[in-house]
Amino acid sequence: MHPAAEGLGSAGVAVERRLSKRYDDVIEVVGASGRPATFTWRGRRYEIDEVLETWREAGRWWTDAPREEEFHRVLARPAGAGGDGEVDADGFLRTTAAVYDLCRDRLRGTWRLVRLWD
Repeated sequence: MHPAAEGLGSAGVAVERRLSKRYDDVIEVVGASGRPATFTWRGRRYEIDEVLETWREAGRWWTDAPREEEFHRVLARPAGAGGDGEVDADGFLRTTAAVYDLCRDRLRGTWRLVRLWD
């Protein structure tokens, strides 16, 4: 675990904190029925192994611009990459997969990568 990801909870128990990076990059998404299957980000294609969560956010009360966004938290990996079959010292399968938050603007039909979870 990354040293910055550890801390003490309110009961003095060690807890893991997730780190993330925020982006606002336009991406190309291929999928069916509004569910992403692959996406291309910064010239590299990623295969989605699992859609972990989906949620919608509508409107932004502080602006006049209508907005309806649909978010997909996905487990994805670079195309052609997978687990190498080896396990780490803790017994977990090594993989190149990561969790990404993808956002679809339902009014404009565009997609963005908004977060990458470490």
